[in-house]
Amino acid sequence: MTADTLPTSTSSRARRFAERLDRLFNWLATPLSFALAAVSYYSVAFLIRSFVLTGSSGDEAQLMLYGQGFAWIYDFGNPPMAGWLAALVESVIGPSLAVALLIRYGLLALFAVLMHAAAREVFEDRRTALAVALSAFGFWFYGWEALRNYMDSLVLITALAGTVWLMLRSARAPSVAGYAGLAVAVAFGSLGKFSYPPVLLCLLVAAGVDPALRAVLWSRRGLVAVAAGLALAAPPYIWIGWHFERWMAVADTRLVSGVVPEYEVTGLVDRLLLVLDSAGSFALPLLPLFALMFLTDMARRGRPPALPARRRLRRWLGLWVFLLWAAATALVLATGMEKLREHYMFVLMPLPLLLFAWLPEAPLHRWRAVTYIGILGGLAVVALTALAGQRAVELVDCSKCRLTMPWHGYAEGLREAGFERGTIVSFDSPYTDAGTNLRRFLPETRVVSNKRPQFIPPALERPGACLVVWNDTRYPQTADHIRISTLAEIGGPVPADARFGRIESPSVGSGTPAPALGYALIEAGSGTCR
Repeated sequence: MTADTLPTSTSSRARRFAERLDRLFNWLATPLSFALAAVSYYSVAFLIRSFVLTGSSGDEAQLMLYGQGFAWIYDFGNPPMAGWLAALVESVIGPSLAVALLIRYGLLALFAVLMHAAAREVFEDRRTALAVALSAFGFWFYGWEALRNYMDSLVLITALAGTVWLMLRSARAPSVAGYAGLAVAVAFGSLGKFSYPPVLLCLLVAAGVDPALRAVLWSRRGLVAVAAGLALAAPPYIWIGWHFERWMAVADTRLVSGVVPEYEVTGLVDRLLLVLDSAGSFALPLLPLFALMFLTDMARRGRPPALPARRRLRRWLGLWVFLLWAAATALVLATGMEKLREHYMFVLMPLPLLLFAWLPEAPLHRWRAVTYIGILGGLAVVALTALAGQRAVELVDCSKCRLTMPWHGYAEGLREAGFERGTIVSFDSPYTDAGTNLRRFLPETRVVSNKRPQFIPPALERPGACLVVWNDTRYPQTADHIRISTLAEIGGPVPADARFGRIESPSVGSGTPAPALGYALIEAGSGTCR
């Protein structure tokens, strides 16, 4: 091979590789293939978390805590749907990390499938619909963070994707099944996150710009469907109404008083830009990637006129995004917020639909589409690889090491100390969620947590001992604290005859010491802790 033929040969190989990718993406764009791919992808994530990273994140521990029973409200920060899902799954498979993982990865896969379905309602080109659905991996908080964190927000985005899909489908072909599905989506979303009802309201108001959406959603049947969904979700909201002051106090802590701004927010202009700044950070790296790939298409002159479905999406979601910005900015101004956490912007997950609606009506440029989809697919693979690699990271730096904590070893140590059944009072922190992780290996227990004091699980049919646990490496002062301070679950301090101890165990898969587990065992039980 000469120097003159090398570029041609290299170019030929690259073209053949791109053509294979194109055929793969063309196959993947069919509904069944995409659904199988989404389920397969998150099944791999499930296996990684089940066998490589056997500990839990804080959100997963929270879900395992809620799996102990049903409640109108588990905490004042979110409606109860995630907890209800956990209680339902646990009733089938028992206390397990799989309770949280099935819900997490099931919701992520369902969201992807629903976004693909919504895109197919608008875009005739199958590659465009695939690009829209895979754009979710361009959101850092979905593509990476959601593999380990967040639960209630995943309920929100799944309900939101379903809502948008059903509204678009009803505009094209109204049906009784579509209205019934919309009612279910509204109920599911309203029970998943307090931000869903105002987002839904913006969708309904924005529907006024399109005759087909207006005819469907502002009709008697459309309004009845929405009202039915809200009525199904009403009981927890009524309960919140009875405890409104407490709910407002929690909201103030989460949104205003408990938030430390990253930079000084002083005037009106700073607060007007606060929402845009948070939204822009949330949409990374999707926005620059989309601009790099398709800005030339968007700016092209002499484009064919958009078909009604695409014009509908432009007007509807364009106004919807503006209404969201206006409502969020009004909230910022009214409350004096100085920071808006990026994950609150999960409400923007349908944004790729709007971005692609602004492209020309013609099918996507073949190679730009292949490159765009290939990059997103690469990001998805990198995320799974990084998830598996998290084990090595945590073994090097065990400052938190939540995902490699030796919970099985701790449970065996507690059995040797004489605890097998009863109530675990868990002093939890951002670094430790001991109670629910111990319960995975001590199934005849119930857990109460000082981090989620609102939720009190049902009493055990066969009461047992009382066990207080904490992270003794990070919080060694807890032992002295519980000797003198009243614990609500015990009805007083830990009694003098309690047996105090400390269990040490290496992190899963290494000899690196994990944080020690401190415990106080009250064999006869005390108060409601038994």
